[in-house]
Amino acid sequence: MQPPRVVLGVSGGIAAYKAAELCRAFVREGFEVHPVLTRGAREFVSPLTFAVLSGREVPTEVWGDRHSPAVLHVELADATDLLVVAPATAHTLARFAHGLADDFLTTYFLSHRGPVLVAPAMESAMWAHPAVRANCDLLAARGARFVGPASGFLASGHEGVGRMAEPEEILAAARALLARTPASRDMERLRILVTAGPTREPVDPVRFLSNRSSGRMGYALAEAARDRGAAVTLLSGPTGLPAPPGVRFASFETSADLHGLLVREFPECDALAMAAAVADFIPEASAERLHRQDGDATLRLAAGRDVLASLRPLKREQVVIAFAAETEDLERRGAAKRDAKGADLIVINDVGRGDIGFESPDNEVVILAKGEPARVVSRRPKREVADAIWDAFLKARPEAVAARELSGAPESRR
Repeated sequence: MQPPRVVLGVSGGIAAYKAAELCRAFVREGFEVHPVLTRGAREFVSPLTFAVLSGREVPTEVWGDRHSPAVLHVELADATDLLVVAPATAHTLARFAHGLADDFLTTYFLSHRGPVLVAPAMESAMWAHPAVRANCDLLAARGARFVGPASGFLASGHEGVGRMAEPEEILAAARALLARTPASRDMERLRILVTAGPTREPVDPVRFLSNRSSGRMGYALAEAARDRGAAVTLLSGPTGLPAPPGVRFASFETSADLHGLLVREFPECDALAMAAAVADFIPEASAERLHRQDGDATLRLAAGRDVLASLRPLKREQVVIAFAAETEDLERRGAAKRDAKGADLIVINDVGRGDIGFESPDNEVVILAKGEPARVVSRRPKREVADAIWDAFLKARPEAVAARELSGAPESRR
């Protein structure tokens, strides 16, 4: 078999030096690599470096040597499996998003018909700018996939989100993207609603009660559904995580805020993954700041609304995925919660363990669908757990719809 053919686009940023390491990693893995450098990239690294690492000529301008037809970008696109752009600067992302073709890389991008993997790198303020976010959303909606950026020290000396993902992470994302087939876009035309992160319930104007949810599981679910072709809306509590590109995004603070968003969004979705950690108890908030010098204070807690169960009157054909954080008797407690909340399946994780869940990048869960034996998903990265959950959803969806049809449930408006 032919080795995978990758065009490695390098744009102008200090992270361009890491692109040389990425080029070497691709070659070591057996990829056929065709590096392409922008004019900005050539201010940081030499085309000769990439020519030596890849063993191939490095085109820099559309016009080439001016003695041959200027169609190399078309010829290359006809036989390339994947375009990887690392680093991708704000300027390069804008040119891609708006179809500008003023050098070899952008001209090639418009000719490329395969998957695109982008590794952004820039200062935190630039990454957070609405124009950059809009360009990323536009590219993601057209099928581009993103890896990073990561947090850490930046070229300015500041610390924040904006570092290019590490070469091994980009390589792993490239392998995963090449492994996908059209059949893996098995959630196309589905509208998926995901909730993530904690709620914050005010105690007084400066304090709140919350929980340890990091939001990572919910964000992984949103990204996995997006990559499988779904139109995804993510409702997120305060997490500090960047909004995933290509996903509709809305934020909430309190459980009441979340309930209001769900009442609006739930009737229009095909499935809800309720991964948010919603407060079980709501404090009776003081309108004035509590002061230590006033002595002991008593906090009165009232049982909060079961937000998921409250959606039952709005349920038609939607498949509902509940989540349960337990420390013992996982399956029995999980099954009881699933039924009480009107969910079709429930995902249970053992929060008594310190190596999974909450802030951990990994998780291990038990999935309980009605009428099915428990499925244990062993410890693995949350993104892989997310795909296992969507696999279970796709299996449960026909049975759930059929069960509601037999029970005489009203038809969906879809």
